[in-house]
Amino acid sequence: MTTGNHATLGEDRYPFTVWYDEKSQSIHLTCSDPRLTDGNGQKPGFFREFTANPRSADYDPANFNRFARYLRQQGKAAPDEVPIHSRKLAERPQVIEALAAGS
Repeated sequence: MTTGNHATLGEDRYPFTVWYDEKSQSIHLTCSDPRLTDGNGQKPGFFREFTANPRSADYDPANFNRFARYLRQQGKAAPDEVPIHSRKLAERPQVIEALAAGS
């Protein structure tokens, strides 16, 4: 099932919602399941962000591409896929350089 610019993923009582935020150029994955809480039993739900920006802590090109494909399959706004590079922090300067060079 899909609504608005969001696509629903899953069949259970608390499915995941996926959407692309053009402003931040990131893909969001959320779930409002009240069983998913922080260490104090508070803040129910789950939120994860994926971006193709290697300067971001949320840099995850493989999952960014995975969810971009899913959004397109659901007829939703989605970014183009991006090259896959290492997510290791020690290699980030080389990744940033490679992306700036267009590879």
